[in-house]
Amino acid sequence: MIHESYYWRKELIKISKSLKKRIQYKKEWNDSKYAKFEKEIMFGFYIVRKLLEANKLTSDFSSLKLECKVYPSNGKPITLMNNHRFDENYDLEKPTIEKRELRFFINQFVHSYIFSPIISVVDKDIEAKMDDDSLTEDEIIEIYDDADKELSGVFFNSDNNKNDSLFEMQIKTIRKLFKKVGKCNVTRIEMKYDERKGDYKSVRFGGEQKISEETEELIKKIEEK
Repeated sequence: MIHESYYWRKELIKISKSLKKRIQYKKEWNDSKYAKFEKEIMFGFYIVRKLLEANKLTSDFSSLKLECKVYPSNGKPITLMNNHRFDENYDLEKPTIEKRELRFFINQFVHSYIFSPIISVVDKDIEAKMDDDSLTEDEIIEIYDDADKELSGVFFNSDNNKNDSLFEMQIKTIRKLFKKVGKCNVTRIEMKYDERKGDYKSVRFGGEQKISEETEELIKKIEEK
């Protein structure tokens, strides 16, 4: 159970700002940068999960749906021996656009089997040039290496559905979610008795709440002790 949600929500705001800095892809990521990005995404969704379970978010988050791309499996099973070449296991040319509930994505990221950042070429003309069938693989790699790139999204799925689908979510969608949850503040709660459960259900209302500079300074002093 989470007693005070402020500190958890504050961490989400920090992660959202860090992800914004990562969008501009300046050079090849080493293992350390990859691990930090992976940790930010997984820990961020874990925080959202804990806030949901602790009833620390407004009720509309329970039915919130997020957009993603879904790539179907091409029938080739994916295993620990070939998951580093997952592009060979899914039809990346035929994605569908779907909306799924927030809890679905929480489970996918927390229990992820495939997790891979998507680094895209910024210039669409260069991206189109790379699709030229007359180019060799080495020529395409050279064009890609020389082009300006950005972190655009994440490929992911879980152990339960790894042989069915691969999902893609844009990084801006993840940032927007973390920022929205981070700024969410429950200001009113209505309790309703559920006879079927034999317990009360809470309906939570609220929105963003700005904290004064004086309160921020006070919190910093307490955290430093």
